[in-house]
Amino acid sequence: MSCETVVIGLNWVGDNVLAIPTYKALQHRFRSEGGIAVAAPANVAALLDASGLFKQVIPWNGSTRKRIAALRAAGSFKRAVILPNSFRAAMVTFAARIEERWGYPTDLRRILLTHPIARPETRGHQLDDYTPLLAALNAPRVVDDTPSIKLPPAIREYGKRRLLEIGMHLDRPILAIHAGGLYGRAKHWGDARYIDTIKMLRLEGFDVVLLTSPGEREQAERIATTCNGVPIVGHDGDVLQLAAALSQCAALITNDSGPLHVAAALAVPSVSIFGPTDPDRTVIAGATHVLRSTLACQPCYQRECPLRHHRCMSDVSVDDVFTAAVSLVSGFVPEVSAHPIEVPIIGA
Repeated sequence: MSCETVVIGLNWVGDNVLAIPTYKALQHRFRSEGGIAVAAPANVAALLDASGLFKQVIPWNGSTRKRIAALRAAGSFKRAVILPNSFRAAMVTFAARIEERWGYPTDLRRILLTHPIARPETRGHQLDDYTPLLAALNAPRVVDDTPSIKLPPAIREYGKRRLLEIGMHLDRPILAIHAGGLYGRAKHWGDARYIDTIKMLRLEGFDVVLLTSPGEREQAERIATTCNGVPIVGHDGDVLQLAAALSQCAALITNDSGPLHVAAALAVPSVSIFGPTDPDRTVIAGATHVLRSTLACQPCYQRECPLRHHRCMSDVSVDDVFTAAVSLVSGFVPEVSAHPIEVPIIGA
């Protein structure tokens, strides 16, 4: 049975992870119609596919024309639920001739929607961003439902093998570090601080792996070189491979970033440094140890510090981050495979 509903997914990794409860509510609502499909950027699509929530996953990138073609080729959908607020997201579904188009009438796109739903006047936690849209579709989100991803055993085994290949030891805690964040430098804690943290962790006997993406590769390579070589995962842009490796780590240290939310969904503890953004907006309670300073200018949500001092991030000390990370892994117990699993090549 083919599905009649396609959800237009979000562009950023973290936003898609935080939308998992919304996806689950829509899947439950339309289960009698074959479930739901999702269209999302190719680097995120593999992770969404591994979640097992969707009847069909449509990976797309590139121009509006290519996205329209991908949507048409995927099937004849009766209904589109549009999560992004952009004009283009609605235009794609309109041009693909999808009969029902549900979404918020933002970015001058009301004329493209058959079912424009009033957006919340105030913004609370990001988990609640789509509550009015879900209510209009009679698809309420389960109260207190939080994002979770259970990777298939073969994918978790791939993560173990990948870490072994790059020199990690699975019988000791592995600390993952993500120093980047594509939104802007204001969210970065700073390469020098991460370098000092890595050196301290290594002196204590911990293995460290750097997580990155194609847009952050140069930054990760600079940090790795300065630290006399730190293995890097994720530079090829495969978010599923990054998640597979992260699932085998004892903890993550990062800024407000996509990997932070992936770690939360995988139940991997983390230390997160927040400055220009508000953890109350995106952090799942109990999922991460938040470190932040307290300044009158926070949160500013700017890509660069408008005051040029960046104290909201630089005031968080290396010692504080190191201490928080070590406390998270004090009771680490390595995962043991019940039996060998033949590991597929991801993306083949």
